[in-house]
Amino acid sequence: MEQSRQLVSVIVVNWNGVGFLKDCFDSILSQSYGNMEVIMVDCDSKDSSVRFVEENYPVVRVIKLKRDLGPPYAINLAAKDSRGDYVLILNNDVYLPEDLIQKMVEEQQRGENCVVTPVELNWRGEYVHSGIPEYWIGRYLAKIVKTEGKSPFYPSTACCMTTKDILLSLPLNESLFMYEDTEWGWRLHLNRIRIRVLTNTSFFHKGAGTKLDCSPRQAFFVGRVVFATCFICFGLLTFLLILPILSLAHLRNVTRFLRRRRFRSLYWYLRGFFDFFRHLDLLIRTRREVQKRRLIGDWEVLKLMTGSVHFEKSSRNNWMMKQRESQVYGTEPVWESMLP
Repeated sequence: MEQSRQLVSVIVVNWNGVGFLKDCFDSILSQSYGNMEVIMVDCDSKDSSVRFVEENYPVVRVIKLKRDLGPPYAINLAAKDSRGDYVLILNNDVYLPEDLIQKMVEEQQRGENCVVTPVELNWRGEYVHSGIPEYWIGRYLAKIVKTEGKSPFYPSTACCMTTKDILLSLPLNESLFMYEDTEWGWRLHLNRIRIRVLTNTSFFHKGAGTKLDCSPRQAFFVGRVVFATCFICFGLLTFLLILPILSLAHLRNVTRFLRRRRFRSLYWYLRGFFDFFRHLDLLIRTRREVQKRRLIGDWEVLKLMTGSVHFEKSSRNNWMMKQRESQVYGTEPVWESMLP
């Protein structure tokens, strides 16, 4: 098969997102890259999502789940059932410029084992991230260690592409249910899979940047995922040494919930934290598997964490500079012609 005609499996995970689906699927089906299959995994939506897609987008293959088992389960299931050489993971509330998949495929065809993610903008075209830095620990260590970073710590699973082989060999962690992308990105690094940002293009994410304005359901999984991810991916001694920083990050989130008077979300956040101990047996088994396969040590991981924070600062500054230059020279900002 010629490289330019390699099949891309586009996987959209949906849960009660009927209001987002028109923009999302219109942008997918308007892509200049035509060799695609599109799969929507519906996580037991109670709205009209499935009927809307079946009636308006018959080309989309719909997998209907009888229970909502979380995005990692949905993505892994669709990846196993997909036919593509590459897999593009998308949230249901994203909008893609028409040449995005073409550019992502070209980056994949360079031959390096990697996960590719574009620059992320919100629905107003404002900069959000270039991939995601490691904020739980990296933000504190980056104040002390000035490591020049060349990549984010993890890709945004709102929009990222990898090979099917990588996703099947390093699937997302279904036990985390939500906010699994940090743990997945961490395991990619542990197995020497690069995370690359396409700085010459972007995608729009309506739900970008809303984590601490989250619902009680989301707060539960935020509270659970931080300690679980670090426990799984760090060596035991490093995990114990890093506990004070983890506790500081945890206390910071508690304080922010209190300051915003989001007491119900705080209650579920704390429940999520204690749920870490409730599922400790499962996490220990997962940790053993991850530690057995890892190819790099914790010192290199810590450098990647701090480097990702500096990489994000540099990427943000570069993006802002491009936008200012476009205004000074009277050219259209990069994102203006892409908005839905």
